[in-house]
Amino acid sequence: MKLNRAGAGLAAAALTATLAVTTPGTATAAPTADRTSDATASASTSAAQQTVAEENQERYDRIVALLPADWEQRRDEARGRFGIDHSPVEDILAGKLDRAIAASPDGVIDPTDYECAPTALDAYVDTILADIDPITLLILSLTGALDMPTYEAILHGSPKDADFALLPAYQQRLSSTFGYAQRFWDVRLDDVQLMAMHGEMLTDRNRVARTVEYLYGVGPADATDIADEIVAIVESDPALEGGANPIFTLNAFAFTGEGDPDKAIRKLKDKMVFGDGILDALATAGLGRIGPEAVLGHEMAHHVQYEDDLFDTDLEGPEATRRTELMADGFGTYFVTHKKGLAAKPNLVLETQQAFYTVGDCAFDNPGHHGTPNQRRAASAWGAAEVAYAANPNKVLPSLKLARRFEKVLPELVKPDAPGSMSAYRALVAS
Repeated sequence: MKLNRAGAGLAAAALTATLAVTTPGTATAAPTADRTSDATASASTSAAQQTVAEENQERYDRIVALLPADWEQRRDEARGRFGIDHSPVEDILAGKLDRAIAASPDGVIDPTDYECAPTALDAYVDTILADIDPITLLILSLTGALDMPTYEAILHGSPKDADFALLPAYQQRLSSTFGYAQRFWDVRLDDVQLMAMHGEMLTDRNRVARTVEYLYGVGPADATDIADEIVAIVESDPALEGGANPIFTLNAFAFTGEGDPDKAIRKLKDKMVFGDGILDALATAGLGRIGPEAVLGHEMAHHVQYEDDLFDTDLEGPEATRRTELMADGFGTYFVTHKKGLAAKPNLVLETQQAFYTVGDCAFDNPGHHGTPNQRRAASAWGAAEVAYAANPNKVLPSLKLARRFEKVLPELVKPDAPGSMSAYRALVAS
């Protein structure tokens, strides 16, 4: 789909409305003479922003002219192929719109049934998006630029490459937790690599070009021209901070190329990638004490699922993804709280649960649906209960046995009123 100027305006208006869904209204004060200079400055700023938006629209037009006819299909297929969900930013924007629709008289979903009120992550995203031009954000989404740091880490990332080094403030603690997690489970995890992704790659034409070349199948010359346009778009908006804005890396993920039809992808190393953005979000939400470890435990649980073939299920679409994500929540908390894992104390368990509660979503129809905040909190509580009420708290259950126990409790976890306390699952653990 070519985004013409009218289409861009309509899409940007919709995006702006979506951004405002959870923003409280404010009263408009009557103008006074004292505000004349402020009004003039505001008009000047608006004119400058309009100029940037128009320039970025023209850059978008040039990008599309260089892309193959099926570029949108290629973009979407890449997400599915690498197991990459929509950017959390995109999911949250979609969630805001869903809640607005659900709150209308014709809404088909009552968000209160599933505790889908805005979470701490919604508020965080509101903050980091506040000053970004909507047209710019839309173009970055349409062109796949929001995901380019992710693709680069998958295709080219290496823990030995400084471009993928963990942030110094987190390097030691994440590396230590990573080692504990590798040794905790009864499957082979010593071949998984831990690394970071940084949004600043979006201002490096060579790094963007190699990602574009693979993503869209264009030649080196066209890839370089497209990269120049993307770099210019990112640098045009100060709010994007030269790619350092957390919107580009608000994620952590596990990757394996095993089973991919492309030999080049099959040869890629198994990876766990931490985005700078997700670490910033956790710290901003007050979850920095245990949140990063909880997220790492969740992502390592996905590697356990890869090794045990636990992605196989009779469920389909959103329900299938929700199952694997809730299982990873439970497995991750099991590791974090277990004496042979991180041995997190009981007073930290609720904080761990809150970390998962924060990043839940309410995109019920999205194939990438991770579970509602309440469901994710419940899954985390179940994982902690498996440790707290175990007959032998020093024993680590085999991963396949823990998976069978999860399947048994899953129907309880997905109920609208699923409890989020450990004690609620005591009887199920004992059975």
